[in-house]
Parts: sequence; structure tokens; C-alpha cells
Amino acid sequence: MTALAGEPLPVEFRHGGTWHPAVLLGWRHEADGTCQVRVQFVVGGLRRTSWMHLVDVRLPDPEPVTWAPAPRTSTGLRTRPDSTALPRPRTHDDDLSWV
Repeated sequence: MTALAGEPLPVEFRHGGTWHPAVLLGWRHEADGTCQVRVQFVVGGLRRTSWMHLVDVRLPDPEPVTWAPAPRTSTGLRTRPDSTALPRPRTHDDDLSWV
């Protein structure tokens, strides 16, 4: 068995036609060329660990990304940020290293 170094990887496993959350603990290669993964999941409040076929495990679906258009002027050009929003440069102190 090959174990993951670090934190377990969140995954989902398929059972009964639906996907359930789990974490990937490790994997092993069988003599026939297949791969099985060791996953841990919670059923009925109890933590369970099981070997599963690789085809029954997937990475979780990412959260949907929403894109907001950038504000535009009436001419269709992007607006410049307000000059008051820019940070003010630091003032230069006199060199007092000789004192």
C-alpha cells in the first residue's frame, strides 16, 4: 500500500448511484493491473475505512465560479481608479546618520 504524506485528500465515492464525501488515505496496485484506493468516510455517525476500485472514486466537484463584468464608462473603456484610493508615497526623512 502507498500512503499519502500529509493531510488526506478529499474525494467522493459512488455507492448506490449517488456520490458521498470521503478522504483518500492511500492506494495499491493489484497483480492484474487494476488499482484500488483506501478511503475513509462516515456512515451513521461511525467512521469507516474501505478499499474501493479507482473508478468508483473522484475528486469533489469544485464550487461554481461566478464572473462579474468590470465596470465600464459610456465610451466602453474601463474606468481608472480614483486617485484618492491610491496609497500616498512615504515622505522622505532627512538623513540624520551623521548626528
